[in-house]
Amino acid sequence: MHFILNAIEGAVQQGQYLPALVTALTVPDIAGVIDSPSAGSQSRYAKWIDDWFSPNFPNYLNHEIDDLAIYALRCKLLHEGLSDPSQAPAARRSVAARKRLIAFNVGAEVVMHLVTSEDASGDSWTVLRAEIFCFDIIAAANSWIEARKDDLAAMQALNALVDIRMDVPPLSRGVPLICAAI
Repeated sequence: MHFILNAIEGAVQQGQYLPALVTALTVPDIAGVIDSPSAGSQSRYAKWIDDWFSPNFPNYLNHEIDDLAIYALRCKLLHEGLSDPSQAPAARRSVAARKRLIAFNVGAEVVMHLVTSEDASGDSWTVLRAEIFCFDIIAAANSWIEARKDDLAAMQALNALVDIRMDVPPLSRGVPLICAAI
């Protein structure tokens, strides 16, 4: 998991916000499957957000960005390249049903984070600062990892995650490879 969290941080530091956001939105999937392997994707994702992200960063809830809104954003951004979470099936049971857009603020000139506005129809629009959102996901993940450090099964699952390996017989010795078991 540290490889993934470091990749998010590195992308942010390089100004590569889209790869950082896409990767950050996968963290609850990865952690959620370790905690609840038999649960469905939406269920385990929402539970991880409720258990680890929202308690540490309650201001998101003040802007109607809850577990299902983040899951809906993840679905739209990762699978369709869109940022309108109201159109995702998960949003129908969430405050995200009225959330037309979650935009990510980037660039040094203007900094906006957790800025919400409503249009005439009552739909809301929220701007998040890309790097703040990514770092909040990283912080929640680090808290989760710390809480799991004595859980042997969780640690074994974390050690099996994608990472860079230098010795992958019979493929290579001394050549760095990004490895993911399928």
